Amino acid sequence: MTKQARSRRTHELVLDAAAAEFARHGYPRANLQHVADRTGLTKGALYGHFASKEELARALTGQLDEVLEKLVAQDTVDELPARERLRALSCALAERIESDVRINAALRLEMDEVHSAPEPPRLLADLRRLATEVAESAKTEGTLGERPSTAPLADLATVILVGAYYTAPDLERRGLADRVRDLWDAHPACGQAVLGITTR
Repeated sequence: MTKQARSRRTHELVLDAAAAEFARHGYPRANLQHVADRTGLTKGALYGHFASKEELARALTGQLDEVLEKLVAQDTVDELPARERLRALSCALAERIESDVRINAALRLEMDEVHSAPEPPRLLADLRRLATEVAESAKTEGTLGERPSTAPLADLATVILVGAYYTAPDLERRGLADRVRDLWDAHPACGQAVLGITTR
């Protein structure tokens, strides 16, 4: 193995170890010595790959952004009603969170920062965009109530995903995708109800 390949492999190991630490403890309580111990590196060698805890966190949240870009791009290809697209996006993201410790950690980092960030996380912005499309399509079809508001549906999608994430029985979030799917399916018309959409 070349020196460059070894360095890249170590870089990936550090990201995985940091993801496990952030997923378990969140940003404030994460300990870089634990990350170094998991990888077999000294703390100094760890800093050779990432200059700070903040840089490690940014690398992980950047991966969540990439996953969201791919999921949203796929969403534009699928010809589903907007509410079903919102459900599909939530479920697909839950599957990635459950199967990938880096995405699990990235969501935890995003949610930990939500109160201090100047803007809402990208995840919330994407859910709100899809909720807007729900309202617009319902309005075009003439099935939207008198006072259309997309905020409740965006909030519903966020509450389902984040609520299922934070109430998962373990830190690996096993069963998260099934729980998100079950919550969406518990009341098939929940999106219409919160938006005031009527059925004909």
